[in-house]
Amino acid sequence: MKILKKIIKPIATIFLILLVSLCIYTFIATDIQKKAYTNIFGYSYFVVATGSMSGTIEVNDIIFVKITKDVKENDIITYLNEDDEIITHRLVKKEGNYYITKGDINNTEDSPVKKNQIVGKVTMIISPSFILKCIAIFLIIFIFLALINFDVIVKKVVVKEEKKKLPDDIFKNPKKREEEQQTGLTVTIAFNDMENLNKQLEQEEKEAEIEILEYDEYLEKTDYLKKNKNDREQETISFIVSILKCKKNNTAKARMNKKWLTRYQYVYKLCHLLLISDTKKIVEEITNPPFREIYDYDLDKVGLTDAVRNRIYEMPIHAFLRILTYSILYNDDEMFDGIYKILKYKIMVDKDNYFKIIKKTDTYSIKQIKSLILFMKKIAEKFDNKKVFELEKVERITKIRSY
Repeated sequence: MKILKKIIKPIATIFLILLVSLCIYTFIATDIQKKAYTNIFGYSYFVVATGSMSGTIEVNDIIFVKITKDVKENDIITYLNEDDEIITHRLVKKEGNYYITKGDINNTEDSPVKKNQIVGKVTMIISPSFILKCIAIFLIIFIFLALINFDVIVKKVVVKEEKKKLPDDIFKNPKKREEEQQTGLTVTIAFNDMENLNKQLEQEEKEAEIEILEYDEYLEKTDYLKKNKNDREQETISFIVSILKCKKNNTAKARMNKKWLTRYQYVYKLCHLLLISDTKKIVEEITNPPFREIYDYDLDKVGLTDAVRNRIYEMPIHAFLRILTYSILYNDDEMFDGIYKILKYKIMVDKDNYFKIIKKTDTYSIKQIKSLILFMKKIAEKFDNKKVFELEKVERITKIRSY
């Protein structure tokens, strides 16, 4: 069925484009340029208006005419008479420079015409009944395909089955929230400085893209078109970040204690596992995180409404990791827990590895992961004066295990 769809769709598209082009060209030639007939690669077509050729050509038949002056007796030819009317009759004889025609059921011959009045000779006749038969055949084929794929058509057309949504029960957890011990060294991160750093990196990426465009305009334009498809993803990330900012409206700084540093290293590790395509380790890390899983809060109150959750659920894995990073930097337990829970659920239901693997051909996702890694490194370089992030150690251990 998939192969059949791949074959039928381009054929139908090409046919439709040709049909529309033919209509437009005919309109321009006959209505705007005021030509008597069209010339499409040496052929023209007409609809028969009278029954003078009945038995051979009936009223409303469509005739295709090869544009030529090379005609012989007994050919059905199309010509322009003295009143510039288009006539299609049979050529019965030649008399010097004149051509004599006659309708098959007419009793008299037509007025003689000269060679320059001839449009061409009829090569094909299509009757309305033939068109109806073709439509009937297409309907039979459609019904046959519909019966084969009946359940899918019913779901999409009749029942109009909605896209599967993220189930609410995945957030149900009987555990009570207890604050983890905030022991060990802490790092203070100023929100304004963090946002400025992010804007700076985004600007550098844009400038790098402009340089690539100047170097190889075609490739970058192609990549740019792909990026436009990810606008919805970027909008969702921006929306989540705005929620985090609103919740920390009266706070200017975040404290990165042991709990948050562990989560930061965890996300950083997942980024590197994605780059090396270690699927088994990714599943292991996400299903068995180095922190407690607690989800006993009101989802709507923390900004994770039903619409937002379903929108997040549709996003690729690199977008989840970016939101988790922002949740850590803004010290938002509820947002981190909620996003992580959706991530864990999506990993569990991803039987075909569409979600947990980034293909080498998916340059956009690879760029996003590398961009996030760079951002996390810059945060550590800017704020970590006590050397507690240990991102190099995390990266080194991840790469060693992959060999």
